[in-house]
Amino acid sequence: MRQLPRFAVGTVQPGVGREPLVWALVSALSETADSPVLFRSSCSFAPHDPSKPVLGRASRHLDSWAMSRSDAIAALARGATASDTAIVEGTFDAATKTKDRPASSLDRLCEWLDLPRLAIADVRALARQGIARRPSRIDALLLDRVRNSYEAAYWQTTLEALWKTPVVGWLDEATSLRALSEAVPRGTSPSRELCAALGQRLLPTLRLPMLRQLACRAAPLAFEPESWLIHSDRPGFRIAVAIDEAYCGYYPETLDLLEAAGAELCDFSPLRSEAIPDNVDVVYFGCGHPERDPEKLAANHCLKQSLRCYAAAGGRIYAEGSGLAYLCREIVLPSGRTIPMTGLLPATARRLPQSSVAEPAEVTFGVSSWLAPARVSLRGYRHTGWQIEPRGPMLTYASGADQRLDLLGRGNVIGSRVLINLAANRHLLRRFFEPYAPAPSSAGRNHL
Repeated sequence: MRQLPRFAVGTVQPGVGREPLVWALVSALSETADSPVLFRSSCSFAPHDPSKPVLGRASRHLDSWAMSRSDAIAALARGATASDTAIVEGTFDAATKTKDRPASSLDRLCEWLDLPRLAIADVRALARQGIARRPSRIDALLLDRVRNSYEAAYWQTTLEALWKTPVVGWLDEATSLRALSEAVPRGTSPSRELCAALGQRLLPTLRLPMLRQLACRAAPLAFEPESWLIHSDRPGFRIAVAIDEAYCGYYPETLDLLEAAGAELCDFSPLRSEAIPDNVDVVYFGCGHPERDPEKLAANHCLKQSLRCYAAAGGRIYAEGSGLAYLCREIVLPSGRTIPMTGLLPATARRLPQSSVAEPAEVTFGVSSWLAPARVSLRGYRHTGWQIEPRGPMLTYASGADQRLDLLGRGNVIGSRVLINLAANRHLLRRFFEPYAPAPSSAGRNHL
């Protein structure tokens, strides 16, 4: 059992954003002795991550749809120490209509993890729409878009009286700072200076003793470390991880867990490295943005040849999302330009012009591979920004007729359109360390 201070923070009003206030809260608590650790309430990648510039580490992920309750407890316990305060941010069910609710529920995570609930209340929206009935199961309030201290006092008195819920702080309108936050490009982190400026606006209003008392109300977590993480069967196991500006979409908890299991992670750059690292057991490509500098990727012939030689010798390669696009023969951009890639999979990856969304998907393996045996099901988020068009013989590992292009392979090269948090699928992560055999050469109905 572990005592871990923690709480959930999220919006309860439809159409109301939470980013500036969450950024301010993380920054403000980082200036105190609370040692915050930020968790997302979904395994879909967030558009911005304030944790990197403020805390020096990427935010972690929890997900009530892609994880079991025990996986969520383990992820929370591994991601934060007993001296940290874990913050799980997202949107409460009250802020969304049933048909629009995400696959992962912040409310369900609160139930699984015994999280006290800190609700963000946008007072400008309250003034416009009127004060509705108190949202259910909230423990405290953070007020947002407050014009001045007089208005803060009014809303605190009003809401504490009507909703019987304490207010623990408020953030003013901070018009210029909010304009800067809206201008942060999607997929990048806000600057440390912006987060600090927001935090300085919030910190004087925070009732820190009350917030700390709220975080410490949570019951101890029943968590036992897994024995396979302590005693790795493969000493000296090396995993090459593609990391640069083109490929940076990884679940940090997956990388943490691989290292905890005894793997040595060796970085290389698809944009600049001449070869993959020597003597590696697996090559791992996460998601990213190869479409931003495709010519530079295409021009790195030495690395592409290194990967081809590694694959031809039976080496294991796993790629997700945009990493799958890199394994294809070419990518086709919305402009019509065709850019050659590695050719490890005989397919074309076509970048769709519309913005991609994280689409929840459950895929079942119909054929065994080094990554997973047949009949194992995975839950993750499909990258909808790429359309895969087969151009030669390869296998589909997915059993569903409508998912045949979600899990593709040739030899020991596997590409997935579905982003999978391996920390939430620990049985798969363990397969990285197990002995393997070449993929079956005859798979009948599973050939494309």
